Amino acid sequence: MRRLVASAALFLAALSLPAAAGPVPDDVGVNIADGFARPAATAFMAATGRMRADLEALCAAPDAAALAGARAGFAGLVSAWGGLSVLRFGPLPAENRFERVFFWPDTRGVIVRQVQALLAEEDETVLDAAALAGKSVAVQGLPALEYLLHGAGAETLAAAEGGHRCRYGLAIAGNVERIAGDVQAEWAAGAAFHDAFADPRPGHELYRSPKEVAAEAVKAMATTVQFVRNAELLPALGDSVDAARGKRAPLWRSDLTFALVRAQIYAVAGLADASGFAADEAVRRPVETLRLDLVNAGDALGKVAKPAEAAFADPADRDRIRYAALALDTANKTLGGALSAALGLTMGFNALDGD
Repeated sequence: MRRLVASAALFLAALSLPAAAGPVPDDVGVNIADGFARPAATAFMAATGRMRADLEALCAAPDAAALAGARAGFAGLVSAWGGLSVLRFGPLPAENRFERVFFWPDTRGVIVRQVQALLAEEDETVLDAAALAGKSVAVQGLPALEYLLHGAGAETLAAAEGGHRCRYGLAIAGNVERIAGDVQAEWAAGAAFHDAFADPRPGHELYRSPKEVAAEAVKAMATTVQFVRNAELLPALGDSVDAARGKRAPLWRSDLTFALVRAQIYAVAGLADASGFAADEAVRRPVETLRLDLVNAGDALGKVAKPAEAAFADPADRDRIRYAALALDTANKTLGGALSAALGLTMGFNALDGD
């Protein structure tokens, strides 16, 4: 996490430099709200519904095919989460929703310890989504569900003996679906947050100008880029092959590490596209530079050949991951430098402060 804090500090330093007034589209709020946030929230909501349905089918009639279907549904849910998770402002971080869906990093192995304890006790309270929502964030989100579907003992889900484990997974799906519904509702047209974001104006409590909305979006993009690079990739990569630890990457058991990371990276590019920043010639070049680095990073990770557990120690895959990390570092500098300056933004803090 020291690297994460250091990266955030560098970003802040860049954004605190004086910047010339720049063009921010008047409709930047509605562009992002309706062109990116609402579709992302809708896609995540749909994916949670499919996950719940897949687990209901597995719990009702456990067999290998149903387990495979639930695992496929989980892969789709992870990708949808990656697309939404860039929105680290407004509804998603409110009420600890982000951490309740995706508690990470977990440097102390809290998720596995707590989930294993609940399974060993056959705790009945985890079988109810509402009750589960009041428990530790480590046991109610996607990393916990991944352990149930892919961790030690997951094979029991294909038989009747995995009934408690399956119903616990179903409760997680229901909990995440409720969170998704809350986020979707707050981004819906006519909702208080949506309208405040889409139509900023003087006197509003949340956003008083398009520039404040633009600053929120740039901060969210930078936070995601830093988090992907410094919390999800570099700790597992280590400084050498011998220091690589694939099991420090998120979702390594399901081999969805790179699917998640790529979805997050492409979501940053999608948010930049939706903003309309590039409509102004003065801003177009930094947006294009940012997008190129993001796409290059995502494409490089798409070429990783080995499962996540082994990829970080494989020389060829390490090169791909290191290239992606370098491209993300360049993207972060573009966000904090050329793009922010072109938009005339001066930022005072970062969403990762204090993490």
